[in-house]
Amino acid sequence: MYISAKEAAKKWGISERRVRILCSEGRVDGVLRTSWAWNIPSDAPKPGDGRHLRHMKNHDMRIGGMDFSRLEAEAQNLKRITQTEQFIRSYHRLVTRFVLSSFASEDSAVEAQDLAVLYNRCFVPSLPFAMQLLALNMRSILIRMLYQYGLGPIEGKSRPHMSEQRLKELYQMMCQGLEEEGPVAYLNTEKVQQMETLFVQYDRDWAHLHPVVRALFLYGELLRIQAFGKYDGLLASLAFAQELISFGYPPTLFDAEHVDEFKAAMILTRSRGNYQNALRMLEQMLLFECSKLTTRE
Repeated sequence: MYISAKEAAKKWGISERRVRILCSEGRVDGVLRTSWAWNIPSDAPKPGDGRHLRHMKNHDMRIGGMDFSRLEAEAQNLKRITQTEQFIRSYHRLVTRFVLSSFASEDSAVEAQDLAVLYNRCFVPSLPFAMQLLALNMRSILIRMLYQYGLGPIEGKSRPHMSEQRLKELYQMMCQGLEEEGPVAYLNTEKVQQMETLFVQYDRDWAHLHPVVRALFLYGELLRIQAFGKYDGLLASLAFAQELISFGYPPTLFDAEHVDEFKAAMILTRSRGNYQNALRMLEQMLLFECSKLTTRE
């Protein structure tokens, strides 16, 4: 059963305008939009007010001095690509590299040849069933993102904004076919509060940051919070990919030769809030992936 924004406002003791804002920010569980109206589940709890969480800052995060001019130039070069079919093939190879990196960051051993077999629609006996489904689902999501947001010569059709609701949608899509499939909820009330604080920062404190920095901050904080208790690293990778693609950058993490170095850099972000090393590594990988996408193979 659903209620209107006006009815929710009366129930929660806030203005109707505030209810609509909460709905648009993805902070009302289970909300649906039809035409211009918001349909709110009658049992949906009142969202906590992020405006009152400013004293609950997450870790202070430092990036040092960074010049993104070269990276921005490469992103502009992607827009000049005219060979669409070649670009799509290159993007599919990029997706395979990204999924491998995502699993490696979770200390899950997936070999490139196994992923190649799996992506040719053959199950791999040596890999756990859950891992194969996750890899297939992640590939599907990343390819869908290409056509949702657009990249290079591909024009985007829709651009879902990152929010708590969008994050839960990604988690649900990623877990499709697994035992974890079903209603998506954070582990406990502490995680609920941490995630609300995170998205207050994301929407307000980080709004002025360079998109690559913002994406890395989101990735690092999702790794730190571990909101769902399972597959959080893979989800963080997907959220990271969405942020990069939505601003014209290809999704990337690290290459196989720098797994340990990247993990050490991310540990530094959690212990000291220092993102400088991780950001430099990310910049190099983004430049590499941009060059792969703009080079005919």
